Amino acid sequence: MEDQKEQNKKITLYYKNGNRKYEGYLKNNKLEGKGIYYDENGKKIYEGDFKNDKPEGKGIEYDENGKKIYEGDYINGNPEGKGILYDENEKKMYEGEFKNRHSEGKGIKYNKDGYKMYEGDFKNGNWEGKGIEYYENGNKCYEGDFKNGNREGKGIEYDKNGNKLYEGDFKDEKREGKGIEYYENGNKMYEGDWKNDYREGKGIKYYENGNKMYEGDFKNGYSDKKGILYDKNGIKISRGKENNFKSERESLL
Repeated sequence: MEDQKEQNKKITLYYKNGNRKYEGYLKNNKLEGKGIYYDENGKKIYEGDFKNDKPEGKGIEYDENGKKIYEGDYINGNPEGKGILYDENEKKMYEGEFKNRHSEGKGIKYNKDGYKMYEGDFKNGNWEGKGIEYYENGNKCYEGDFKNGNREGKGIEYDKNGNKLYEGDFKDEKREGKGIEYYENGNKMYEGDWKNDYREGKGIKYYENGNKMYEGDFKNGYSDKKGILYDKNGIKISRGKENNFKSERESLL
């Protein structure tokens, strides 16, 4: 019983230069329990729980200026579990789950003004999985799949007023695959194939009233090759060689 009391007593360790290195508790000659760790200049770099000589449990990490950079859970010396990451002014940058010192799992990323930028899944510090990206006014900018920090997979784009702009496939931040583009009134503007952020492949362009404007081939965003042109009442326009298009200028789309 006496040995246990000796091992659990509060101690102070010092660097060779005389500055404090550690204030806290030892167990079996290792840092364990509540403690504060300092750098060689005497500045606090960690305060919290220790186990087997490493931060483990709840703790706070500080930068060289004494500002908090992380607050939360630690495992085996690394931020892991639930925590908050701060910028140089101690404003929240990220709040959520960590693994091996990286944001991983569910979390929220904030901009420098404290507004949410992103909320959703993280992997190895990047936005990856399902998530929502926000405008500074708090409205959704994008909702859907992310990979390695980029929009990739299925998703929906919105304007700053919350109106849907596009719904469909994304690749490397760009519209690519199948998708629908919308007018502000919620009606479809275009439905079909996309490539590198342009309408390309087979598709249908609509008037704001919902009637078809053009149906056929697209390239680089324009009607191309084979297609059918309609007036605002949905009636097919006779243009001689009505199925041949070279550009947007010819088709008047």
